[in-house]
Amino acid sequence: MKLSQEQLKAFERDGYVTVPALFTREEVAALRDALDRIKAMTDRPEVVRERTNDAVRVVYGAHRFEDVYRRLSRHPRWIEPARQLLGGDIYIHQTRLNPKAAFEGQGWWWHQDYATWRFEDGMQTPRALMIGLFLNDMTAANGPLMVIPGSQRHGHIDDTSRDHDRSGYSVMELPKTLIAELTEEGGVDAVTGPAGTALFMHCNLVHGSVGNITPCERTIAYLNVASCDNPTTSGKRAEWFANRDFSPLQALADDCLLERAAAAGTA
Repeated sequence: MKLSQEQLKAFERDGYVTVPALFTREEVAALRDALDRIKAMTDRPEVVRERTNDAVRVVYGAHRFEDVYRRLSRHPRWIEPARQLLGGDIYIHQTRLNPKAAFEGQGWWWHQDYATWRFEDGMQTPRALMIGLFLNDMTAANGPLMVIPGSQRHGHIDDTSRDHDRSGYSVMELPKTLIAELTEEGGVDAVTGPAGTALFMHCNLVHGSVGNITPCERTIAYLNVASCDNPTTSGKRAEWFANRDFSPLQALADDCLLERAAAAGTA
């Protein structure tokens, strides 16, 4: 699968582009089933709970211990567009699951992901992407990702304050005055779409989200990748935060998720 010229232009202009129905309902169901198994784990440091309740806020590095997500991490349907956007071979810097729980999922303040990767991991340039796969329908009501179109063109923004979640992962939060200026310039888009939609997003795009007070879960599976000529240099964080294998991703077969689901069904 390749992005069209129109999609490439939208990415260049806005810093993101969505591709509806990149994955099927059956594939998404297999990913949700695997996420349910992960959320039941109580002894893994990669599974982080909300600050004020026991709902899962984020899961890091699921591709390292769950086969369904290992297969997703090498799926050609997102790898080829990512290579197209970055102009060559890519490696996985980090995978992350954000299951914003019904009624209890909390929000994330405005930030750029590259700011964390630069500060914590020593990533040298923003030749990197966030690829998000919607595992539930994302609507305007259930705490969707919000982005400021075109904000990636401002580059890395130094004016940040460091926040931590319960795992110690830092989010480099941006000040209110700057967010007001950026939104006056570019507005705010709520990124919505049915389950199976994929989001391709520049790592300097300013984004955030509000909490989910609806009875509808809102989960995004993130595959955060960088060009192979843009490795990290710090090595201070655990590998579920920041992968240290910079070799080019080798894609599996297009049916790898359904193949795994079929095998589980006959086990």
